[in-house]
Amino acid sequence: MILPKLLLLIFFATQLAHAQTLTPTFEVATIKPAATPSDGHTHINYPPNDRFSATNITVLALMQWAYGMPEKQILDGPAWLASSMFDIQAEADIGDKMKALTSEQGNELKRRMVQALLADRFQLKLHQETRTLPAYDLVLAKGGEKLQPSKSNGKSIGTGRTHFNGEGLGMTSIAEELSKITGRVVVDKTGLTGRYDFKLLWTADDAPGTDGDPPTLFTAIQEQLGLKLEAAKEPVPVLVIDHVDQPTPN
Repeated sequence: MILPKLLLLIFFATQLAHAQTLTPTFEVATIKPAATPSDGHTHINYPPNDRFSATNITVLALMQWAYGMPEKQILDGPAWLASSMFDIQAEADIGDKMKALTSEQGNELKRRMVQALLADRFQLKLHQETRTLPAYDLVLAKGGEKLQPSKSNGKSIGTGRTHFNGEGLGMTSIAEELSKITGRVVVDKTGLTGRYDFKLLWTADDAPGTDGDPPTLFTAIQEQLGLKLEAAKEPVPVLVIDHVDQPTPN
């Protein structure tokens, strides 16, 4: 198993260097402390052109989007990385190039451009490695899964303190969201390959229990989804932050 992991790390490093060499950069970028929007939520906007904007976002959340790496697998950053909120507006002059790309290709290009923006304005330096972390293995519960095959063409995620609703989600996305909810890396070991619709509802551990309330999270996952979280330690790919600064002035 060691050789494939080494090859994966080498491939990632090669691809990262290649992308940094070929990826265009934003010509104009404004980064300011966030003026919290009325709904208090984070928004990432990437219309089908050469503009990008994010509202009320942390650098950690922006890194998760730009690198496709769950936040729990981005390590060794300062505390402000997950607490300081920013509003970002960026624009490039590559309209003709963007028009020639599919929507998926355009989004991938913008992810690499945001990586370059993080390196330029936040002086972000990082590397990838594999570390063994406390985790949960997501497995099938006794009796099998209770997920409904998706009727949605797209993907939708809604989460809160005591709910997780999903449409069109594969197990990788479900595991990533459960990782955010539990605060620990969740590794999909269900073997399921479909896309699913579901509603998960639970009662917080610190809430006073009353008759008729939903069960606690771990019980709810078993009863409502037919899945189970088992404590484990897993070798997982992580991004390790070597250096990052507060953003340089506009």
